[in-house]
Amino acid sequence: MDKLKLKRAILLQTLATNKKNHVLTQFMRQALAEYELLLSERKGCNTFMDFHHKTLMASKERTGFNVQVRCSLIRDAYRKNSDRVNALTVKFNIPRNAKTFRTKTNFFVELRFQDGQKIAVPIKQNRNYQRFCLNMTQGWICKTFGLTSKLELVAYLQKEKQVPNRPNVLGIDVNVKNFAVTVLSPKGKVLCQTYLGKNIYVKRTHLMIRRALLQSLNARKKLKRLRHRERNFVKNNIGQVVAEVLKIADKYTAEIAVENLQRFPRKSKNFNRIVMRMPFYKFKQNLQQRCFDHNIYLNIVDAYHTSKWCSHCGAVGYGHAKNNYSLFKCKTCGQVVNSDRKSSLAVAVKALLERIEPCSNQPCFSFQISKRQVPVSGLIRLDEANSENSESQMLLAEGKPMIFSHG
Repeated sequence: MDKLKLKRAILLQTLATNKKNHVLTQFMRQALAEYELLLSERKGCNTFMDFHHKTLMASKERTGFNVQVRCSLIRDAYRKNSDRVNALTVKFNIPRNAKTFRTKTNFFVELRFQDGQKIAVPIKQNRNYQRFCLNMTQGWICKTFGLTSKLELVAYLQKEKQVPNRPNVLGIDVNVKNFAVTVLSPKGKVLCQTYLGKNIYVKRTHLMIRRALLQSLNARKKLKRLRHRERNFVKNNIGQVVAEVLKIADKYTAEIAVENLQRFPRKSKNFNRIVMRMPFYKFKQNLQQRCFDHNIYLNIVDAYHTSKWCSHCGAVGYGHAKNNYSLFKCKTCGQVVNSDRKSSLAVAVKALLERIEPCSNQPCFSFQISKRQVPVSGLIRLDEANSENSESQMLLAEGKPMIFSHG
């Protein structure tokens, strides 16, 4: 059994009076001013503890906030990548600085800013409030509330549950043009390979051309409608891609594995316009939610060398063809395959290798790769018989990788 943990946030609108809104506004102004000072004091702090020791006592002298509120501001200021403040959400933990209670007509969230100062905020009973109540009845736990700059409350929910193990692995490679999918069995046999979401790239290319034309004509209203149209199109199609992925996972009884992609560094304008528009975050967020609802384990694997590893000989190099980036050509064995398909296979292989637990009677199966040559431990697996003289252990002793068969 694998344990799944999911977090979600629900925005709750308030029905506070003018007097309460004035108190909340004054508090948010003080918090915003303190947050800007904390951002300016990050220079010279290499670790979070250095920044915490540097700013905690100074923040205590400037403001009378509770310790948890000050620590929340310090933590968020240290994690922020820029020096500009676009929006601010101050968090209040339950039960120290926040609690909830009901009356005959309303639901209240009581926030405690400092000693002796607290305020009970009534919540508007709309669809978001109904969704919050439904999640609370379904086992979700709310331990933190957040107050936004618009004087709205954010309920942070979390839930854990056990899901059954599945034998096969479905690896997904997300790129600009499509979503490559590969289903791999524990024996190393490829059960299914396909591509999803090709129409997203085609449609967005046409919209980019139309956007350039409208920008030249300075048609702001049409540009605004086009932006909403593109956002809705991408959102709907990503939902369809996730639904297809779940169908394939249920058909082959497989768990799902995706890469842990980080934000790309900004390069040229053309690179940002094409690559930075990759809908990976929306896809990953939707996939996490749907996997949690369908009791499918989602494995986030490291993206290191998934596009440079050769699935035939195990060598690691640059690999891509000179004139066609979509093709992968191994310089060691000469294999030529589609780079997206091979990357999805590498994601599934990494998920399989993470399952193997080393013990005293078996060699180590950790995934260690040198920069240019065959992996140190090899991309290998135990065979079905698991005997001492099996072919897999012979390859392990020789330090050779195993070849994954396609069927």
